[in-house]
Amino acid sequence: MRIKNLISWSLIGALLLCCASCGDKKADLQKGSVLPDKTLYENGMQYLDDSQFIKARLSFQTLINTYDDSPYLEVAKYYIAYSYLREGGIENLIQAEQSFKDFKLFFPTSELADNAQAFIVQINMRMMKEPNRDLTYAQRSEVELKNFMIEFPDSPFVPEIRARQYFVENVLATSSYLKGKFYHGRNHHKAATSRFRDCVQKFSSFGKRDEALFLLADSLDRMKNFDESAVYYAQIARGYPFSEYFEEAKDRLRKLEKPIPEVDQRLAAENEKVYEPGNSSFTQPFRIMFQSMGLGVDRPWEELEDERVKAERARVKALLPGEVKDKKDKDHSSE
Repeated sequence: MRIKNLISWSLIGALLLCCASCGDKKADLQKGSVLPDKTLYENGMQYLDDSQFIKARLSFQTLINTYDDSPYLEVAKYYIAYSYLREGGIENLIQAEQSFKDFKLFFPTSELADNAQAFIVQINMRMMKEPNRDLTYAQRSEVELKNFMIEFPDSPFVPEIRARQYFVENVLATSSYLKGKFYHGRNHHKAATSRFRDCVQKFSSFGKRDEALFLLADSLDRMKNFDESAVYYAQIARGYPFSEYFEEAKDRLRKLEKPIPEVDQRLAAENEKVYEPGNSSFTQPFRIMFQSMGLGVDRPWEELEDERVKAERARVKALLPGEVKDKKDKDHSSE
C-alpha cells in the first residue's frame, strides 16, 4: 500500500511540474506576443512609408492601447491621422480630419499641432465645390483657416495659409457675386442687392469688388434708394481709379448731385494688388484658377512634412524607453 501511495504522489508531483513548466512557457509566449513600443512604432513607420496603411494603423493603435506612457504615443496618434490622409478617398479624408482634431485635443502643445491644423485645412479644401455649387466645405475651410491663424500665428506655414485664405475668401465672394449678377440680369434687384452687399462687405480683397460695388449701386438706383447707391459709387471713385467703372461711377454721382471724393492713393494701391479685370483668368473654371495659384485640388500638401517633422521623427526613433524613465525619475526626485 505504501508503494502504491508513493507512486501516486510521484505521478501527482510530475504532473504538477509539467503544468508549471507549461504555464511558464505560456507566460513566456504571452510576454512575447506584444512587441515593444519602439518596435511597434518603427514597424508602423515602415508600413506607412510602404503605403500599407491598414498595417501601419494597426501597429500604431496596438502601441497606443498597450503602452499608455510610451514616448512614442504622441507620434503614433499623429501618424494614424496622417495615414488616413495619405490613403485618400472621401471616407478616409473625413476620418483623417476627425483624427487630427483628436490629436490636437490630446496633445494641444505638441510641435506637430500646427501640422495637424494645416492638414485639417487641406482636407476641407480638397472637398470644396465650385463657387456656383454647394459652399459647405468652402465655409468650413474659412473657419479652419481662421482657427489656424488664431492658434498658430508664428507657424512657418502662415504664408501658405494666407494664400489659401485669400483663395477661399474669393470663392465665397465669387458665389455671392455670381448670384448677384444672375438676379441683376433678371431685374430682381432686391435679391441682387442682398448678394452684392454680402460680397462687398465681407470680402474686401475680392478681385472683382469694383464691379460688385457698381452693380450693387445700380440695383439700388433702380429701387430708387439713391442715398445708399451714392455710398457705393463713392467707394469706386475713391479707391478704384484703374477700374472700368471709375468714370461711370463719377458720372452717376454727378447726376445724383452727390460730392465726388478724391482718390485715396494708398487705398487704390491696395485695391490694385488684388484687382481682376474683366478679361482675366478669374473667368476660367474654378479648378484651373485653383491650380494657377499652386494650390491644386488633389496636390498632396507634402511641404507640411517639413524639417521639424523629420527632426521629430528622428528624435523619437532614437529615444529609448530607459531614457524617458530616467527623465521621469529625475522629475520625481526634484519634487
